[in-house]
Amino acid sequence: MRKFIYKYRFFTVIYEICRWIYAQANKILGGKEICPVWYSFEDNPEDTKTESLEINKDWYSLKRPLLIHEHIYYNLNNAFAVNPKIKGFALVFFMGLGDYLYTTPLIEALAKKYPKMELWAYVADKFDDRVTALLKTNPKIKKVKTFKGFRNPFIWKNYDYSEVLQKAPKDFLILPVYYEYKKISLHRTASLFDTFGLPFNERKNFPKPIFYFSKEIPAKVADTLASIKKNAKGTKGIILLKLNFGEYIYPEIDELVRKLIWDNYFVLSATKCGVVDPHFKMLDKKFAFNDICQMLSLLKKEMPLNIISFVSEFWPVSAGLDIPNLGLQYRKDFKLHNLYYLNTLLLTEIKYSKIPSRRQILVHSNIDYTRSNKDIINIKVDTILKYLPNIMK
Repeated sequence: MRKFIYKYRFFTVIYEICRWIYAQANKILGGKEICPVWYSFEDNPEDTKTESLEINKDWYSLKRPLLIHEHIYYNLNNAFAVNPKIKGFALVFFMGLGDYLYTTPLIEALAKKYPKMELWAYVADKFDDRVTALLKTNPKIKKVKTFKGFRNPFIWKNYDYSEVLQKAPKDFLILPVYYEYKKISLHRTASLFDTFGLPFNERKNFPKPIFYFSKEIPAKVADTLASIKKNAKGTKGIILLKLNFGEYIYPEIDELVRKLIWDNYFVLSATKCGVVDPHFKMLDKKFAFNDICQMLSLLKKEMPLNIISFVSEFWPVSAGLDIPNLGLQYRKDFKLHNLYYLNTLLLTEIKYSKIPSRRQILVHSNIDYTRSNKDIINIKVDTILKYLPNIMK
């Protein structure tokens, strides 16, 4: 029944409103708060997503302006007081590749603060399988498993991970790795640290994504690296393009690639492009994503490397690898600061108050961009080329 409801947005909205009304009535009548079961101490946890618990009772606190905006904060030290037999954390991931990269500093911090706890990862199988592959490269994670679940189309946090309750080891805390993504949030990484109750003092220079590369360079990476270095020899450097997001692809990508080549750059692209040239190469989709990142880290040591991208997984990649990034903000997003790092210089039609002004360049209608529709702008190729040198300073 629940799967049928979550299949249709209208029914989902009605269902969530009813849940909120029930929770409020239950609270007024003196009942316990109804919140998701995001932990388990029982030998045989029930196949359910909800359980009655008193708010702030032991080791978590619930922030709920409305049920649909609920967010739970963990106090792991208190959890050990509740059950000193805890052996590890079952971290539940129901997110995409870019989202996962923002969690890597959190995983590092958890491993450092709780060195005796085993960290296991459970990844929803309906999401990007590159998340599973990256978690397997993380030395802080002892085991990585997938689980079957389904997402609520209205509230992404209400993901069904009841299978994890059945599969996680006894005396493991089951902890969904999630964040608040709001205008008032400081940053996605800050929200993750706050959610897990970890000390976090920095409010501007947020912890960057962490990568773990093998000491031996994989043969495929070494071969591709040698090929790129050979063809890029004598150029100004390498430009990596990532100019698609969802269904939207930058319409002038072929022209941009050609003009970059004419300007004596070697161009790599993670976005489909029709150019055929010795100074152009598409990233091999058969490459493991960690191998791509390792290749970029090695290229950066050999020659100048810069990125031009829409907001995507390459924003946290560029930050983690310390690669200058020219961000093309093709639509208004007042939550953008949640994803932002200082290595990105932003071309934007509006100023964002929570992103440093010195890292933003305003572009103007008709002069610097054309409007694709009421939501999307296409920044002109010449505008991109005009401001590209600014990220290299």
